[in-house]
Amino acid sequence: MHETNFSEKALLVLVDDGHLRWPVEVIAAEFKHLVASAGIDVVDLCIVKRREFSPSLYIGTGKADEISQFVKEAEVDVVIFNNDLKASQQRNLEEVFQVKTIDRTQLILDIFALHARTQEGKLQVELAQLNYLLPRLKGKGVMLSGLGAGIGTRGPGETKLELDRRKIDERITRLESDLNSVSRSRETMRKKRRKEKIKLCSLVGYTSAGKSTLFNALTQGEEKTAATLFTTLDTVTNFFMMHGNLKVLIGDTVGFIHDLPPGLIESFKATLEELEYADLLLHVVDCADKEYERLLHAVEDILKDLKLEKKPILRVFNKVDLLDQADRNNLQREWPEAVMVSAKENINLRSLQEKIYQIVFGDLKEATVTVPFTGMDSLDYIHKNCEIIKTDHTDKASLYWVKAKIEHLDHLRKKGLIVREI
Repeated sequence: MHETNFSEKALLVLVDDGHLRWPVEVIAAEFKHLVASAGIDVVDLCIVKRREFSPSLYIGTGKADEISQFVKEAEVDVVIFNNDLKASQQRNLEEVFQVKTIDRTQLILDIFALHARTQEGKLQVELAQLNYLLPRLKGKGVMLSGLGAGIGTRGPGETKLELDRRKIDERITRLESDLNSVSRSRETMRKKRRKEKIKLCSLVGYTSAGKSTLFNALTQGEEKTAATLFTTLDTVTNFFMMHGNLKVLIGDTVGFIHDLPPGLIESFKATLEELEYADLLLHVVDCADKEYERLLHAVEDILKDLKLEKKPILRVFNKVDLLDQADRNNLQREWPEAVMVSAKENINLRSLQEKIYQIVFGDLKEATVTVPFTGMDSLDYIHKNCEIIKTDHTDKASLYWVKAKIEHLDHLRKKGLIVREI
């Protein structure tokens, strides 16, 4: 994978057509954060107001010439648009600016390439990049070696980028096949989980909401965390213990962002499909962000696009340690069903576990199980499948107060044990 040894200087261009869903200053701030996550120095940000888009340049010729002059004077290395450009528009702008020009999708792909760690993650990034690059080839057999280095060229690497259309098509087919194999492997694991009655909770949320920090706090894991966007790209799972010996599998997934390009969602479907099988989605929200409500609704919009809005969802407002008590109280009044935590400072995590327990194991029945000394071979099953509240022992038997699923209690009855529901 190609790495740059210098920090490129970028001019950012944000086009406001009058129909932006968020205030322009909020979008601009996130745009700068995205670029910083790619390791690029921001020279300046230019906001272009335009009601109609030029078929050839996206922006007007006058503004394009103005930007070109600034690029020369400031010695800018790359111009980055916070909008998606057509292939022809991108090429025409590069001819005007005489520097590399990339759009929002290519920027996000570059950040994804930086954070892909597993083989699956790298496959998904490469597939998304090749699908993006294919229509941008100027003609059959045209080489892409003129792209140079730096942002927009990470991931597949120069050798893979210098393929003609036919070879890229073949590579895409192979990547899709490999990812289908990943999906089949995941389905095998899911079947095993279902057979063993293992519950799954999946963390979702806006990028940088603190999902990985919460994942580590619940599982005592060591998943990488950072202040940059999209630190987690690959799905990571681990167990954490609930009451008694009950355990839940929790999964950390890639963070969402508003207007996430549909092509990226399609390329990462092998990862995101895991959300379909979760028993509970934990929607982690950075409540210390003054725009938290916009970020919350952006995630909910993506969940609707993924047809996941009807799944059990628990909102987890993270980073409450950054709020004063009055703000915490107001937040709790406004969102009474949410759980307020600080994953970093280990605040209120017990309450979160209690809430997860209530939702995920709400169908447990309380019962007493009498185990005679001749039935001690059933103890292993009880310890694996029941939450043991307390025990008592007599000369002839042991009495267990438990919480368990009805099918587990029925199994114990079939083994000849005396089971009385409370």
